[in-house]
Amino acid sequence: MAGSGLGFGPMTAARMGRLLLGAMLGGVGGAIFAALHLPLPWLIGSLLAVAGARLAGLPAEAARPARNTGFIVVGSALGLYFTPATAAVLLANLPLLVAAALVTIGIGGGLALILARTGQVDPATAWFASIPGGAADMAMLSEAYGGAGAPVALAQLLRVVSVVVLVPNVMALTGLHGDHPQIAASLPFSLPGFAALLALGLAAALLLLRCGMRAGWMLGPLAASAALTASGHVLSGVPLWLTAIAQVALGASLGAGFSRSMLARCRRFVPAALLHVWLLIGGCALAGLGLALLAGKPLGALLLGTAPGGIAEMSLTAKTLGLEVPLVVTMQVTRIALVAALTPPVFRLLHRRHLANAVPAAGD
Repeated sequence: MAGSGLGFGPMTAARMGRLLLGAMLGGVGGAIFAALHLPLPWLIGSLLAVAGARLAGLPAEAARPARNTGFIVVGSALGLYFTPATAAVLLANLPLLVAAALVTIGIGGGLALILARTGQVDPATAWFASIPGGAADMAMLSEAYGGAGAPVALAQLLRVVSVVVLVPNVMALTGLHGDHPQIAASLPFSLPGFAALLALGLAAALLLLRCGMRAGWMLGPLAASAALTASGHVLSGVPLWLTAIAQVALGASLGAGFSRSMLARCRRFVPAALLHVWLLIGGCALAGLGLALLAGKPLGALLLGTAPGGIAEMSLTAKTLGLEVPLVVTMQVTRIALVAALTPPVFRLLHRRHLANAVPAAGD
């Protein structure tokens, strides 16, 4: 199954050079952002450095094994926030988690109409580009339902990068932070315990990937670590320097998704996609504000929980800003699960006539 392997491919001297260049640029970008005391520096700095290099024509690449390992480290660290007390609180807030996910998905679906008109694309391309999901997953679904893959992948990538760069900086500037400690770094580090934690995370990731869950590299270690912590067992903390390295790997992977050729193929679609991203971010921010007022929950956590970003990036932002990491994580996980479950059937329901004319067997 695609995406279920460890991510190793043929290695030549030229490719090794491109990977080393990407890793070096990512590390330098992260270090510069950290020296400037910017929010989420290692992730954002690495992302922008590698993306900028690729758009400038430099052959910077990112290694999938490094990205997958970064997910395991980050997921394991975030799972340490799920103490028995927080797990009970999250169960009590299950209606809020589902409502936030449905609102975010609904906003994306509503904006698909605008994207179809401004971007001059078909309903399938607009729909799967609008719903916050994985770039590869949404592009594949778009093609299965008669749409185009490249514009969807580009729109999804622009969404994640825009959210990752914009949201942490705006929240830091506006003072939307909390006083929750960074638990993973404060717990004592045990090398055998940490090795066991990573091994469990890897096993859980591979299991989820075999079940067809493409977000398994993140969700597997997160679930394994959270289950252990919620049961009262903590194997080891995760030092800050290690999470920094993991964030560099994740940022470089996002940045490597950009290329001159992709932008050239979708150049007429880019303005519409950027407009869509800004409308989506604004709509989700208003939804987070409304839910915070209705539920009486901290605004910062609700904004991150409803933000149309990736689970790793939004959860790391919550950790950096001292917000309620378990709440943000579970809101993002709930959205991911509902996106996977609802996006194709809802599209089939809304566009039965389009499917009948374009791809009659798409829903088979």
